[in-house]
Amino acid sequence: MRVDRGSGGGNEALPALVLLGAILAFLTAQCAVLVDHKDIAGYAYGALAHGLIYFAAVIIVIRRPGGIGTLAVILIGALVFRALAMTALPNLTSDALRYVWDGRLGWEGISPYLYVPADERLAHLRDQEIYPGINQKERAVTIYPPIAQWIFMAGVAIEDGIGGMKAMMLLFEAVTIAALIGWMRAEGMPASRVVIYAWNPLPLWEFASQAHIDSAATAFLALGIWAAMCRRQGLTGALFAFAALVKYFPVVLLPALWRRWDWRLPVALFATAGLLYLPYLGQAGSGVFGFLGTHLGNEGYRAGWGFHVIWYLRDFNLADPPGWLYVSAALAIIFGIAAWSVFGRGRDEFRPERLVLLGAAFVFLTSPHYPWYFGFLCALAVRYPHPALVAMTILCIPLHIPRGDGLSWTELYTLAYVVPLVVWAVWEAGIRLFPGMAALDKRLLCPIGINSRL
Repeated sequence: MRVDRGSGGGNEALPALVLLGAILAFLTAQCAVLVDHKDIAGYAYGALAHGLIYFAAVIIVIRRPGGIGTLAVILIGALVFRALAMTALPNLTSDALRYVWDGRLGWEGISPYLYVPADERLAHLRDQEIYPGINQKERAVTIYPPIAQWIFMAGVAIEDGIGGMKAMMLLFEAVTIAALIGWMRAEGMPASRVVIYAWNPLPLWEFASQAHIDSAATAFLALGIWAAMCRRQGLTGALFAFAALVKYFPVVLLPALWRRWDWRLPVALFATAGLLYLPYLGQAGSGVFGFLGTHLGNEGYRAGWGFHVIWYLRDFNLADPPGWLYVSAALAIIFGIAAWSVFGRGRDEFRPERLVLLGAAFVFLTSPHYPWYFGFLCALAVRYPHPALVAMTILCIPLHIPRGDGLSWTELYTLAYVVPLVVWAVWEAGIRLFPGMAALDKRLLCPIGINSRL
């Protein structure tokens, strides 16, 4: 089988790509200024403009993948955008301050799961740059798993401040891009499709600029998928254990990557996770999950309103279901998709649309309130850039806008969740009604790779 590489194998699209890259660099610089001035709404609208230009660049590259010249422009552009975005202050989120604090505790040999930052026993670690801005420092121990803690320590080793964390997340960004290129080549597909991740404004700002640890989870996730495409089930399991011990969500993708009844992936997953947790279990015991349970309550998940479906039902006075009922239904849907992803294909067949469906359904049903939780979807979109998925990664950015600055929870939820759902419905309907659109979907979104086997 042959991969459809579009109508152009050379670098005919380079001039247009360079022009779009220059526009994106200008927009990135402007957004950095807006973030520095704490104009969060202005930043969000600038990032949405970035998303429109980015979408044009993606269409160009998918239609005309080009060669080494196109890939070079993409990688240079990705580096320039990140260099500009990294100049911005951490005004979108204070999470990186907690990372630095946890890294300091690690170097002191103190478990971050035992004491809140305001504990007087940690007074000698306080300063005027990091400590004052730590979120919930009076009542919250850390929420981050063991691998995240090791990354925080590495960031503090580079620099005891935000700069060290930005350097670490930029390194993981580079790993993600390299892994995505490796994944595409393992399937016999154009490496230039990495533009779908590299030029997307979401990882640019959330990972490189604001130094979210999700950058590391996405890197391990991308490496794990690459390993699966190279038919390395044991390595896939180990890498996903690393990803899950940064942020827990990557395991939801494994049903689409498991070679049915192959014992190596699950054994490697659980063995690696167990070994990585052991050092912290001895210190904190059951406290190794830190502030996670309380955090879920704070975000409204226990009460139900944190889920956008329940929010809509209550906001429009349609129904008032309990949170546990919604969670039960959401889990049933996720497990149903997971079972279909495992048993609805050949034993070693890879179906990229099901990998994307698992990730998108998980995000849609869990209703994250912050844009960085959508970041890993950008990596999945490289293989299957469904318009609804790309829209979700762009339209989640306004979730940063403070409530009361012109947008309500209902309006923000509509942007992040309802609009992508409508895009998906329209696209799927078009595929079934118009033969030309069906051919476009098959040719551009999900070409069959030469080596698409697990």
